[in-house]
Amino acid sequence: MACSSSCLTRDHKTLGECIRSKGIGAVGVNISKGSDADTQKKWDRGLDAYRAARAEGIQPAATDRASVERAVRLSDAAGEAYQA
Repeated sequence: MACSSSCLTRDHKTLGECIRSKGIGAVGVNISKGSDADTQKKWDRGLDAYRAARAEGIQPAATDRASVERAVRLSDAAGEAYQA
């Protein structure tokens, strides 16, 4: 037998087959889209920028980074906080 000690069926030909049958995957990695951790970091940076803009009285149209940067640029150009 080549199954792991936690295998319920114990009928797999190889250890690899046994592990694959459990559907085990790496945490934090989505191969088709890149690292989930990278996506989370990008999201967090965008929200940090949004929070900083709101602390200055700026109201971006959305929480995405492009909207926040646009609102900050418009605020700087106008000399007052942008309100979307």
